[in-house]
Amino acid sequence: MRRKRKLLVAVLVIVGLPSIAWGVGFFRTNTSGVAPEAMRAELSDELVQRWSPYVEKTYGTSGAAWSMRMQDTLKAADISNLERAITAPSYEAMNAELMGRALAVASQPKAGMVPKALGSSGSDLVYTPITPCRIVDTRLVGGALGANSTRSFHSFTATDFTSQGGAASNCGIPANVSAISAKITSPLPAGNGYFTAYPFGEAQPFASSLNYNLGLTLSDETHIRLCRPGCSSEFNVYSFAQSQLVLDVTGYYAEPEATALDCTVAQQSGNLALLGGLQAKFVNCPAGYTATGGGCGGPLGIAVSNSEPNVVAGQPIGWKCDLVGSLLSVIAYQVNATCCRVPGR
Repeated sequence: MRRKRKLLVAVLVIVGLPSIAWGVGFFRTNTSGVAPEAMRAELSDELVQRWSPYVEKTYGTSGAAWSMRMQDTLKAADISNLERAITAPSYEAMNAELMGRALAVASQPKAGMVPKALGSSGSDLVYTPITPCRIVDTRLVGGALGANSTRSFHSFTATDFTSQGGAASNCGIPANVSAISAKITSPLPAGNGYFTAYPFGEAQPFASSLNYNLGLTLSDETHIRLCRPGCSSEFNVYSFAQSQLVLDVTGYYAEPEATALDCTVAQQSGNLALLGGLQAKFVNCPAGYTATGGGCGGPLGIAVSNSEPNVVAGQPIGWKCDLVGSLLSVIAYQVNATCCRVPGR
């Protein structure tokens, strides 16, 4: 069986590497789709045979010497990683597979794929505070709201709010936000009553944004949902009694914006001690980052017994490598951790 298998692989070499991957996979996998542990020696031989010519040509190291230095790594590698390493498209990818490190592969989005929105216009909103900025002052423009009357206003402008008695700027409020938070004030109303602020184009709700009293200047913080997008006005204000109106915006609400994942690579390098056996080496992520991947590096054939996240209190804070030291020579090493965090809006 072994002779027939080698013959088939040899034939497949003629038609190309993709066929090798198919032929090898056909013979080695069991019902679970993973090679059995009993095939480790055979798989190790295949890997050495495939990559020895590359090592000799590129690094000037004999295949036999490279094979000896790889023995501990081949024995410790996960069997499925070893299987994938044999048919890896490059030497770097082979090492990555062998050590359980997936290389990043650039990909193009599928045709017709549309990114999913992070939040709706009515929930999952993000609040952005701003320096309090006046957008309405009827004492300067428009005059008091009459008793039992409604007036429409803008919460966004590309220029300024002077046409509503407000600031000579747009207050830094983006177009089509979902809602604003504002300080609403009734300067010296003509009677007892209340204001109700609500989205333009919707029915007036049975709730007040501010209750006021005759002859007193009262104010309160309120949140106003807005008409969007591109409405002729963004909100209405109803007044029960005659009263002036002042609105100072203190922040706005909008859907979250998708931003790129914030990642960095933490590295630590040095030399293993002149000791035999395993030596654990670590690298930790910066504060606030989580390890999402990592790996171990060093000279050609460095023996890696284990490569895994460094987990503390259930949190992967970095990467850990168990490396095999030597009594005869100093071996350089490098530990890498890919560290990521989700950026805020």
